[in-house]
Amino acid sequence: MKRILVVGAGFSGAVIARELADAGHTVLVIEASNHVAGHAYTERDERTGIMLHAHGPHIFNTDDEEIWNYVNGFASFRPFINRVKARNLRGIFSFPINLHTINQFFDKSFGPIGARRFIEGLCVSSPAEPRNFEEKALALVGEELYLWFLKGYTQKQWGRSAREIPASVLDRLPMRFDYNDNYYSVHTRASRSTVTPRWFKPS
Repeated sequence: MKRILVVGAGFSGAVIARELADAGHTVLVIEASNHVAGHAYTERDERTGIMLHAHGPHIFNTDDEEIWNYVNGFASFRPFINRVKARNLRGIFSFPINLHTINQFFDKSFGPIGARRFIEGLCVSSPAEPRNFEEKALALVGEELYLWFLKGYTQKQWGRSAREIPASVLDRLPMRFDYNDNYYSVHTRASRSTVTPRWFKPS
């Protein structure tokens, strides 16, 4: 048995501490904030009684059954479909980019095949292996969709130029030629927790 210090009570720190404690170790967790759960922390508004995301919206999602079963041992979750809307100077659009986004943005009425051919005509050629996020995006969606939907938010999120961000980051973002506006695939469980996770339940 060891005495172990875990710094941070977000998801990673909480899981590590729980597993170490279950293995018989003595674990001390320290956290700079006044709450557990990191950026996923929720608190109830005193005036309305509504559960609020203290650090902005955070959704737990996974397509791994083992992970899903694990987290449900500590908290109650509600099913959640993540339908995102992107707002820019041209209007409000479904996101990730899908058939509705394409038709609305370009003022077209394509079907799936027509939309795919249209987008292929807009794509910018790139090296066989794109070297960064920008090259891959231009090769997949073309310059207009990249500039209006991908570049600004991605750079804000990472705090770096899109040319410095790995091309693989774009793999997280689907592009669809149908009207499916669910951010996640049908195989991914996306949920909001109904309570602050009980990561530190008594042994």
